[in-house]
Amino acid sequence: MALARKSAKQLGIKSVYRAENPIFLATLRAFRERANLTQDELAALLQRPQSFITSAERGTVRLDGLQIHDWIHACGGDLVRWAKEIEQALGTPAKGRTKPQK
Repeated sequence: MALARKSAKQLGIKSVYRAENPIFLATLRAFRERANLTQDELAALLQRPQSFITSAERGTVRLDGLQIHDWIHACGGDLVRWAKEIEQALGTPAKGRTKPQK
């Protein structure tokens, strides 16, 4: 679903309730799995309990930007590659976005 096609009301709802949220969470898990890391191993790298990884992958804990950065880097990735994967998974066009309407 392209960002430009969403109404202001759709964009205004909390991300946890948006249809795209499961796709977002799946990319975090996919990065971990492609790095051949278990939840326990990633938790150790991030110095967090394993339950934090489970909660983040289920969406019951929301990650901030720096936590996402740490997660992706612990999995051997980078934010640019992760962002491109998110854009592709969401079907968002990378170029030619429309400017927000006033």
